[in-house]
Amino acid sequence: MKLNFYINKIKKDGYAIIPRFLSKSDCALYKNKSKKLIYTYKKKGKKLSSNAQVINSPFRYDKSFLKLIYNKKIDKILSKLMDQDYVLLNSNIINRKIDFIKTKKLKTIGEGWHTDTPIVGKKKLSNGFRFLLTIMLDDFTKENGATYFVPKSHLLKTIPSRDKNYKSKVLIGNAGDAVIFDSSLWHKAGKPNNDDRFSVFSLYGPWWNKPYFDYENMLGSKFFKKTNKKIKKLLHYNSRPPKNDDIRSNTVTK
Repeated sequence: MKLNFYINKIKKDGYAIIPRFLSKSDCALYKNKSKKLIYTYKKKGKKLSSNAQVINSPFRYDKSFLKLIYNKKIDKILSKLMDQDYVLLNSNIINRKIDFIKTKKLKTIGEGWHTDTPIVGKKKLSNGFRFLLTIMLDDFTKENGATYFVPKSHLLKTIPSRDKNYKSKVLIGNAGDAVIFDSSLWHKAGKPNNDDRFSVFSLYGPWWNKPYFDYENMLGSKFFKKTNKKIKKLLHYNSRPPKNDDIRSNTVTK
């Protein structure tokens, strides 16, 4: 793997495409698993948008999705961009498809121009702070709701207006490709159609950044006893604050 190439491209352009990250057979496998989870959500009457069906933390239901949040190639890149103690903040399956669902209309994830970098005092935090991994389970095309982005916008100190028109590009790729981009890059979801466009989005950040969900309570103590060290670290097992300084003073443990 051309590690320095990817690092430099992400720093310069805000993103880098890793071709053939997953095999075609793995794409089909995870797409099928994703469809089953969405079907289960529908059957149980859980909330889903008609324009983008989203399942948060898919590994909650199927542990095989853990293989998509940790990968040796990705780990090398993220460790260089941040440090070895980086963690997972959120991960979800997204099918950007028009699908009539008999639930209250929900806001579609990714609508309008935005960044996924925190804003403090109406100011965007610096670029190079958090990173998104997108794994394409279907081809990303202009016709099926592929992501739009503004090149090099991660270098700007401002945030975009959600409904304004900006000169942008479309993130085109093949099923199996992966993309790492700086969460500070201005981006938005494309318009869906009636075709599937499955992907897995995972957001990573420094160890002291708060996750979207309480993974320890979500997955249970038995899971954390059995799982490997890499996954434990990603799910904040090594960066939970101690009860008090009688236990330890440092937050991060190895």
